[in-house]
Amino acid sequence: MGGDGRHLGRTMSFGIPDVALGLVMGCVEDPWDRDAISLVCRHWCKVDALSRKHVTVAMAYSTTPDRLFRRFPCLESLKLKAKPRASMFNLIPEDWGGSASPWIRELSASFHFLKVLHLRRMIVSDDDVAVLVRAKAHMLVSLKLDRCSGFSTSSLALLARCCKKLETLFLEESSVAEKENDEWLRELATSNTVLETLNFFLTDLRASPAHLLLLVRNCRRLKTLKISDCFMSDLVDLFRTAETLQDFAGGSFDDQDQGGNYANYYFPPSVQHLSLLYMGTNEMRYYFHMVPHSRSWTFSSHSLPQRITVN
Repeated sequence: MGGDGRHLGRTMSFGIPDVALGLVMGCVEDPWDRDAISLVCRHWCKVDALSRKHVTVAMAYSTTPDRLFRRFPCLESLKLKAKPRASMFNLIPEDWGGSASPWIRELSASFHFLKVLHLRRMIVSDDDVAVLVRAKAHMLVSLKLDRCSGFSTSSLALLARCCKKLETLFLEESSVAEKENDEWLRELATSNTVLETLNFFLTDLRASPAHLLLLVRNCRRLKTLKISDCFMSDLVDLFRTAETLQDFAGGSFDDQDQGGNYANYYFPPSVQHLSLLYMGTNEMRYYFHMVPHSRSWTFSSHSLPQRITVN
Protein backbone atom coordinates (compact mmCIF):
# COMPACT_ATOMS: atom_id res chain seq x y z
CA MET A 1 0.00 0.00 0.00
CA GLY A 2 2.76 2.40 0.98
CA GLY A 3 4.76 1.47 -2.12
CA ASP A 4 1.75 2.14 -4.38
CA GLY A 5 1.31 5.55 -2.80
CA ARG A 6 4.92 6.49 -3.40
CA HIS A 7 4.64 5.34 -7.04
CA LEU A 8 1.42 7.35 -7.55
CA GLY A 9 3.02 10.48 -6.10
CA ARG A 10 6.02 10.10 -8.39
CA THR A 11 3.78 9.67 -11.44
CA MET A 12 1.73 12.76 -10.62
CA SER A 13 4.82 14.88 -9.99
CA PHE A 14 6.93 13.92 -12.98
CA GLY A 15 4.39 12.73 -15.55
CA ILE A 16 3.27 16.26 -16.50
CA PRO A 17 3.69 16.90 -20.25
CA ASP A 18 6.35 19.48 -21.07
CA VAL A 19 3.81 21.72 -22.79
CA ALA A 20 1.58 21.81 -19.71
CA LEU A 21 4.55 22.29 -17.40
CA GLY A 22 5.80 25.18 -19.51
CA LEU A 23 2.37 26.85 -19.45
CA VAL A 24 2.13 26.51 -15.68
CA MET A 25 5.63 27.86 -15.10
CA GLY A 26 4.84 30.77 -17.38
CA CYS A 27 2.27 31.89 -14.82
CA VAL A 28 4.67 31.68 -11.87
CA GLU A 29 6.47 35.01 -11.46
CA ASP A 30 7.55 35.05 -7.83
CA PRO A 31 11.30 34.27 -7.74
CA TRP A 32 11.01 32.28 -4.49
CA ASP A 33 8.35 30.05 -6.04
CA ARG A 34 10.51 29.67 -9.13
CA ASP A 35 13.49 28.64 -7.03
CA ALA A 36 11.40 26.03 -5.23
CA ILE A 37 10.11 24.62 -8.52
CA SER A 38 13.62 24.33 -9.95
CA LEU A 39 14.65 22.14 -6.98
CA VAL A 40 12.03 19.45 -7.63
CA CYS A 41 14.11 17.60 -10.22
CA ARG A 42 16.60 18.22 -13.02
CA HIS A 43 13.89 18.27 -15.67
CA TRP A 44 11.91 20.93 -13.86
CA CYS A 45 15.11 22.89 -13.35
CA LYS A 46 15.69 22.80 -17.11
CA VAL A 47 12.14 23.94 -17.86
CA ASP A 48 12.57 26.77 -15.36
CA ALA A 49 15.84 27.78 -16.99
CA LEU A 50 14.24 28.00 -20.44
CA SER A 51 11.09 29.80 -19.28
CA ARG A 52 12.50 32.27 -16.73
CA LYS A 53 12.06 35.80 -18.10
CA HIS A 54 13.44 37.95 -15.28
CA VAL A 55 16.30 37.59 -12.82
CA THR A 56 17.64 39.92 -10.13
CA VAL A 57 21.32 39.54 -9.23
CA ALA A 58 21.64 41.22 -5.85
CA MET A 59 25.45 41.26 -5.98
CA ALA A 60 27.23 41.38 -9.33
CA TYR A 61 30.28 39.57 -7.93
CA SER A 62 28.23 36.60 -6.69
CA THR A 63 28.22 35.05 -10.17
CA THR A 64 29.61 35.61 -13.65
CA PRO A 65 27.80 36.74 -16.81
CA ASP A 66 28.70 33.49 -18.55
CA ARG A 67 27.32 31.37 -15.73
CA LEU A 68 24.10 33.37 -15.65
CA PHE A 69 23.65 32.85 -19.40
CA ARG A 70 24.18 29.11 -19.11
CA ARG A 71 21.56 28.97 -16.34
CA PHE A 72 18.99 31.29 -17.97
CA PRO A 73 19.62 31.60 -21.72
CA CYS A 74 16.21 33.10 -22.54
CA LEU A 75 16.16 36.05 -20.14
CA GLU A 76 14.20 39.09 -21.28
CA SER A 77 14.77 41.22 -18.17
CA LEU A 78 17.75 41.58 -15.83
CA LYS A 79 18.31 43.67 -12.71
CA LEU A 80 21.92 43.84 -11.59
CA LYS A 81 23.31 45.45 -8.44
CA ALA A 82 26.98 46.07 -7.72
CA LYS A 83 28.15 48.53 -5.08
CA PRO A 84 26.61 48.08 -1.62
CA ARG A 85 24.20 50.66 -0.25
CA ALA A 86 27.00 52.09 1.90
CA SER A 87 28.46 53.67 -1.25
CA MET A 88 25.60 56.18 -1.23
CA PHE A 89 27.00 57.60 2.01
CA ASN A 90 30.68 57.60 0.95
CA LEU A 91 31.45 54.73 3.32
CA ILE A 92 33.44 52.69 0.80
CA PRO A 93 36.41 53.73 -1.40
CA GLU A 94 35.78 55.13 -4.88
CA ASP A 95 37.87 52.34 -6.42
CA TRP A 96 35.85 49.60 -4.69
CA GLY A 97 34.70 48.21 -8.04
CA GLY A 98 31.32 47.83 -9.67
CA SER A 99 32.28 48.06 -13.33
CA ALA A 100 29.51 47.06 -15.71
CA SER A 101 31.89 46.32 -18.61
CA PRO A 102 32.13 42.49 -18.22
CA TRP A 103 28.39 42.26 -17.91
CA ILE A 104 27.64 44.58 -20.82
CA ARG A 105 29.94 42.60 -23.12
CA GLU A 106 28.29 39.27 -22.25
CA LEU A 107 24.76 40.67 -22.33
CA SER A 108 25.38 42.15 -25.76
CA ALA A 109 26.93 38.99 -27.17
CA SER A 110 24.85 36.21 -25.65
CA PHE A 111 21.51 37.30 -24.22
CA HIS A 112 19.57 37.40 -27.48
CA PHE A 113 16.15 38.06 -25.94
CA LEU A 114 17.11 40.77 -23.45
CA LYS A 115 15.01 43.90 -23.75
CA VAL A 116 14.83 45.23 -20.18
CA LEU A 117 18.01 46.13 -18.25
CA HIS A 118 18.31 47.68 -14.79
CA LEU A 119 21.80 48.49 -13.50
CA ARG A 120 22.05 49.80 -9.94
CA ARG A 121 25.08 51.46 -8.35
CA MET A 122 27.44 50.45 -11.17
CA ILE A 123 30.13 52.20 -13.19
CA VAL A 124 28.89 52.40 -16.78
CA SER A 125 31.30 53.96 -19.27
CA ASP A 126 30.47 55.58 -22.59
CA ASP A 127 32.06 52.57 -24.30
CA ASP A 128 29.72 50.27 -22.36
CA VAL A 129 26.70 52.20 -23.59
CA ALA A 130 28.00 52.11 -27.16
CA VAL A 131 28.43 48.32 -27.01
CA LEU A 132 24.93 47.92 -25.60
CA VAL A 133 23.39 50.15 -28.24
CA ARG A 134 25.11 48.34 -31.11
CA ALA A 135 23.73 45.01 -29.93
CA LYS A 136 20.35 45.88 -28.44
CA ALA A 137 19.11 49.15 -29.94
CA HIS A 138 16.53 47.36 -32.07
CA MET A 139 14.85 45.64 -29.10
CA LEU A 140 15.63 47.58 -25.90
CA VAL A 141 12.39 48.83 -24.31
CA SER A 142 13.59 49.75 -20.82
CA LEU A 143 16.96 50.95 -19.54
CA LYS A 144 17.50 51.96 -15.93
CA LEU A 145 20.87 53.38 -14.91
CA ASP A 146 19.99 53.69 -11.25
CA ARG A 147 22.52 55.63 -9.14
CA CYS A 148 25.18 54.80 -11.73
CA SER A 149 28.21 56.83 -12.85
CA GLY A 150 30.87 56.94 -15.54
CA PHE A 151 28.84 57.93 -18.60
CA SER A 152 28.15 61.29 -20.23
CA THR A 153 25.35 63.04 -22.06
CA SER A 154 26.94 61.84 -25.33
CA SER A 155 25.85 58.33 -24.37
CA LEU A 156 22.36 59.58 -23.62
CA ALA A 157 22.21 61.16 -27.07
CA LEU A 158 23.32 57.87 -28.63
CA LEU A 159 20.62 55.99 -26.72
CA ALA A 160 17.99 58.51 -27.74
CA ARG A 161 19.00 58.44 -31.39
CA CYS A 162 19.24 54.67 -31.81
CA CYS A 163 16.78 53.06 -29.39
CA LYS A 164 13.51 53.80 -31.16
CA LYS A 165 11.50 51.33 -29.04
CA LEU A 166 12.64 52.68 -25.69
CA GLU A 167 9.63 53.13 -23.40
CA THR A 168 11.50 53.73 -20.13
CA LEU A 169 14.70 55.70 -19.54
CA PHE A 170 15.57 55.94 -15.85
CA LEU A 171 18.61 57.89 -14.62
CA GLU A 172 17.60 58.94 -11.10
CA GLU A 173 20.49 59.99 -8.83
CA SER A 174 23.07 59.01 -11.44
CA SER A 175 26.25 61.04 -11.86
CA VAL A 176 26.43 62.14 -15.50
CA ALA A 177 29.34 63.99 -17.12
CA GLU A 178 28.77 67.01 -19.39
CA LYS A 179 25.53 67.67 -17.52
CA GLU A 180 25.10 71.15 -19.04
CA ASN A 181 24.60 69.67 -22.51
CA ASP A 182 20.91 68.90 -23.00
CA GLU A 183 21.05 68.01 -26.71
CA TRP A 184 20.33 64.42 -25.69
CA LEU A 185 16.88 65.55 -24.57
CA ARG A 186 16.16 67.17 -27.93
CA GLU A 187 17.41 64.00 -29.63
CA LEU A 188 15.06 61.92 -27.52
CA ALA A 189 12.14 64.20 -28.30
CA THR A 190 12.70 64.01 -32.06
CA SER A 191 13.64 60.32 -32.32
CA ASN A 192 11.24 58.58 -29.95
CA THR A 193 7.44 58.57 -30.03
CA VAL A 194 6.73 55.62 -27.71
CA LEU A 195 8.41 56.87 -24.51
CA GLU A 196 6.24 56.41 -21.41
CA THR A 197 8.70 57.10 -18.57
CA LEU A 198 11.59 59.55 -18.40
CA ASN A 199 13.31 59.99 -15.05
CA PHE A 200 16.43 62.07 -14.45
CA PHE A 201 15.39 63.29 -11.01
CA LEU A 202 18.23 64.43 -8.70
CA THR A 203 20.88 64.25 -11.43
CA ASP A 204 21.75 67.93 -11.98
CA LEU A 205 21.22 67.37 -15.70
CA ARG A 206 20.27 70.57 -17.48
CA ALA A 207 16.89 70.46 -19.22
CA SER A 208 15.65 73.45 -21.17
CA PRO A 209 11.88 74.07 -21.03
CA ALA A 210 11.79 74.16 -24.84
CA HIS A 211 13.22 70.64 -25.14
CA LEU A 212 10.89 69.35 -22.43
CA LEU A 213 7.92 70.83 -24.26
CA LEU A 214 9.05 69.22 -27.51
CA LEU A 215 9.33 65.88 -25.72
CA VAL A 216 5.80 66.11 -24.35
CA ARG A 217 4.41 67.10 -27.75
CA ASN A 218 6.04 64.19 -29.58
CA CYS A 219 5.73 61.47 -26.92
CA ARG A 220 1.97 61.24 -26.61
CA ARG A 221 2.16 58.19 -24.31
CA LEU A 222 4.30 59.91 -21.67
CA LYS A 223 2.92 59.09 -18.21
CA THR A 224 5.90 59.71 -15.91
CA LEU A 225 8.25 62.68 -16.14
CA LYS A 226 10.81 63.31 -13.39
CA ILE A 227 13.32 66.04 -14.10
CA SER A 228 16.08 68.04 -12.44
CA ASP A 229 15.57 71.47 -10.95
CA CYS A 230 13.55 73.92 -13.01
CA PHE A 231 11.20 76.78 -12.16
CA MET A 232 7.58 75.69 -12.44
CA SER A 233 6.80 79.03 -14.06
CA ASP A 234 8.83 77.86 -17.09
CA LEU A 235 6.69 74.73 -17.49
CA VAL A 236 3.28 76.32 -18.07
CA ASP A 237 3.09 75.22 -21.71
CA LEU A 238 4.39 71.75 -20.85
CA PHE A 239 1.51 71.03 -18.47
CA ARG A 240 -1.04 72.41 -20.90
CA THR A 241 0.28 69.97 -23.52
CA ALA A 242 0.88 66.85 -21.38
CA GLU A 243 -2.57 65.29 -21.61
CA THR A 244 -1.48 61.81 -20.48
CA LEU A 245 0.95 62.78 -17.70
CA GLN A 246 0.23 61.05 -14.38
CA ASP A 247 3.41 61.40 -12.32
CA PHE A 248 5.66 64.47 -12.21
CA ALA A 249 8.73 65.16 -10.09
CA GLY A 250 11.32 67.90 -10.09
CA GLY A 251 11.01 71.62 -10.48
CA SER A 252 10.36 74.20 -7.80
CA PHE A 253 8.16 77.19 -7.16
CA ASP A 254 9.92 80.53 -7.14
CA ASP A 255 9.28 82.09 -3.74
CA GLN A 256 10.23 85.50 -5.16
CA ASP A 257 7.45 85.44 -7.73
CA GLN A 258 4.60 86.65 -5.48
CA GLY A 259 2.19 84.48 -7.45
CA GLY A 260 2.25 86.42 -10.70
CA ASN A 261 3.20 83.46 -12.86
CA TYR A 262 1.04 80.99 -10.96
CA ALA A 263 -2.31 82.79 -10.95
CA ASN A 264 -3.56 80.85 -13.99
CA TYR A 265 -1.35 77.80 -13.65
CA TYR A 266 -2.76 74.54 -14.96
CA PHE A 267 -2.17 70.86 -14.28
CA PRO A 268 -3.83 68.32 -16.58
CA PRO A 269 -6.57 66.27 -14.87
CA SER A 270 -4.53 63.11 -15.49
CA VAL A 271 -1.77 64.15 -13.04
CA GLN A 272 -2.08 62.24 -9.77
CA HIS A 273 1.35 62.51 -8.13
CA LEU A 274 3.63 65.51 -7.66
CA SER A 275 7.04 65.62 -6.03
CA LEU A 276 8.73 69.01 -6.11
CA LEU A 277 12.24 69.98 -5.12
CA TYR A 278 11.11 73.13 -3.37
CA MET A 279 7.84 74.71 -2.34
CA GLY A 280 7.61 77.22 0.46
CA THR A 281 4.58 77.48 2.71
CA ASN A 282 3.62 80.74 0.98
CA GLU A 283 3.24 78.90 -2.32
CA MET A 284 0.97 76.19 -0.93
CA ARG A 285 -2.16 78.27 -1.60
CA TYR A 286 -1.33 78.40 -5.32
CA TYR A 287 -0.78 74.68 -5.39
CA PHE A 288 -4.18 73.85 -3.86
CA HIS A 289 -5.82 76.28 -6.27
CA MET A 290 -4.39 74.22 -9.15
CA VAL A 291 -5.61 70.85 -7.88
CA PRO A 292 -8.50 69.45 -9.93
CA HIS A 293 -11.12 68.78 -7.26
CA SER A 294 -12.32 65.55 -8.86
CA ARG A 295 -8.95 63.80 -8.55
CA SER A 296 -7.00 62.19 -5.73
CA TRP A 297 -3.52 63.67 -5.47
CA THR A 298 -0.36 62.67 -3.68
CA PHE A 299 2.12 65.48 -3.17
CA SER A 300 5.55 65.68 -1.59
CA SER A 301 8.27 68.30 -1.51
CA HIS A 302 11.88 68.14 -0.34
CA SER A 303 11.31 71.45 1.43
CA LEU A 304 8.25 70.28 3.38
CA PRO A 305 8.32 67.80 6.25
CA GLN A 306 5.66 65.35 5.12
CA ARG A 307 3.80 63.79 2.24
CA ILE A 308 0.34 65.20 1.55
CA THR A 309 -2.62 63.38 0.02
CA VAL A 310 -5.45 65.49 -1.36
CA ASN A 311 -8.87 63.95 -2.06
